[in-house]
Amino acid sequence: MSALWDGVSVLMGQWQLVLGVIAVLVIGQWSVRVILYPIFGDGLTAGEYSSLGIAGWLAPALLLSLAWMLWGKDHVLPFGMLILIVLILLLRRFKPDDGAGSVSMNLILPLCVFVSVILRLAYISKAVFPLYFDSAQHYFIAKSIMGNAAGFAKSVTTYYYHLGFHFLTASIASILHFEMTRVMLAVGQVVLALIPFSLFFLVRYETQSNMAGWFAVVLSAFGWFMPAHAVNWGKYPALMSLGLIPFVLGLALLVWKNHGTLPARRRWSLYGILGVSVLLAVFIHSRSLIVFGIALLAGIAAAWWRKLPQGWMYLVLVAVVALLTLEVVLIRQKPILSPLFDPYFDKGIWVTVPVLCLSLFAWKDHPRFTFASILFVCLLLGSVFIPMTIIPGYRDLTLLDRPFAEMILFLPLSLLGGLGLAGLENLLQGRFAWGRYIGVVAIGAVAVNAYFNYNLYPSDCCAIVGNDDVLAMDWMADRLSVEARIGIASTVLKVMPFESSEGDVGADAGVWITPLTGRMTFLFPNDAGFDERSTLDGLCELEIGYLYVGEAGQPFDADTIFVRPEWYKPLLSMPGTGVYEVVGCDK
Repeated sequence: MSALWDGVSVLMGQWQLVLGVIAVLVIGQWSVRVILYPIFGDGLTAGEYSSLGIAGWLAPALLLSLAWMLWGKDHVLPFGMLILIVLILLLRRFKPDDGAGSVSMNLILPLCVFVSVILRLAYISKAVFPLYFDSAQHYFIAKSIMGNAAGFAKSVTTYYYHLGFHFLTASIASILHFEMTRVMLAVGQVVLALIPFSLFFLVRYETQSNMAGWFAVVLSAFGWFMPAHAVNWGKYPALMSLGLIPFVLGLALLVWKNHGTLPARRRWSLYGILGVSVLLAVFIHSRSLIVFGIALLAGIAAAWWRKLPQGWMYLVLVAVVALLTLEVVLIRQKPILSPLFDPYFDKGIWVTVPVLCLSLFAWKDHPRFTFASILFVCLLLGSVFIPMTIIPGYRDLTLLDRPFAEMILFLPLSLLGGLGLAGLENLLQGRFAWGRYIGVVAIGAVAVNAYFNYNLYPSDCCAIVGNDDVLAMDWMADRLSVEARIGIASTVLKVMPFESSEGDVGADAGVWITPLTGRMTFLFPNDAGFDERSTLDGLCELEIGYLYVGEAGQPFDADTIFVRPEWYKPLLSMPGTGVYEVVGCDK
């Protein structure tokens, strides 16, 4: 209950921001529904339209944000109002009938979405700033877009390549006039709250079971601490891409099952929507393209597999499972890669094992979808070993890095769980009176496990900014020259399965100095001994005039600074942080 109250307190304190983000969600969701209705009409239920709308809301939202930032409100606002009026008029024609299920989708789904958003907002109540070093870079990029979106877009290929999140947050901050760190936190939590609901369509459309769809939603929301833990890593673009990937997969499923029955005009309209959605997902995060490639290979292979004689089908399945088992063993043996399974084995084993058991029932009624999901997992894990040698300068880059693979593994597991529950329902119903309640029991079991084990608040592992750091930033902005060169703590980043590291990254709140104050910063090893002459010589060689010691994360050891008052002069001393001037270069 404390998380619910914390979420309500955030909503009450920042209601303009939260409602602004929700308004973007509602407009995006209805846009998707209205665009798809002329193609499928009553061929999809109200629940399926609702889930597709939630899955795809980011596509129209991102298009509007791009238009807003690149062309300005004077041109986009009238156009946006026209679109809104058209949507309202079209809604009168949008009346898909779902029978009894429509009551569930029209009443329960919005309520569940609202409660999910409130629970996720609890995270913001304990977060001073977005966590980890990545967040500072995302802040800087979004602020740069706000300053000169058109000029920034011209240099995009040489600057950064995951820009969808930044354009969306920049447009929301521009429209609502909210501080960017608050916007980042709010958008991240709303996206996270909606990701699970996007899986409903994939399971519901395949199984025709609402309960199976809801089970997949609950699994993906609270079964494992991924993808929610990604916000602790500052992986906002990757998280946002996970919000659109299920929509693309849902459209692909519709293409697969309806390409032979839809009239040519509707079919090509669906192809166009799918193509635009793929481009937008890749714009949000380039590695979405790898995920789509994996899904495409898994789908094609599953279709080929179903045409094999039964004996060969079992042989191929055994080979895929054996390869998957080998990948698991190899990953567990590598210290850099083994954390990939932490959310699913070490801390989520009580959910993963039942899901794997349920996949046996999925196999009976939905063999092709089940095989495709298993093969998807196999290809996903294999991608962390395949180097991208074709890209110059990225010899140690793999198709997917370990954090991204760890984030997305929940998707096929949740699908297997939903398919498996549908298969178990079909087996039990008609044989046992209690069989109709098996879905309620499964959802309740996941909910009880989440109540005791799920953490909705920021993780201590990745918090690098404290309240003293915020005050110190303000002090530096007022007191230090704009030409100041500041040394900040760094550590080595290593998430690839190769020997070399991915480089040095900021280790404490010092990474926020440049984005917030405009002062130049230089990474320096956080384990440096500042009482040693060689360290001072290194600072002097780089012409570093100041050192920053942060409150959280992995900051410099201030004790080695204190013992050399002739080299370092304290300018700001607070319980959690400090700023020191390097005065020993001429001595």
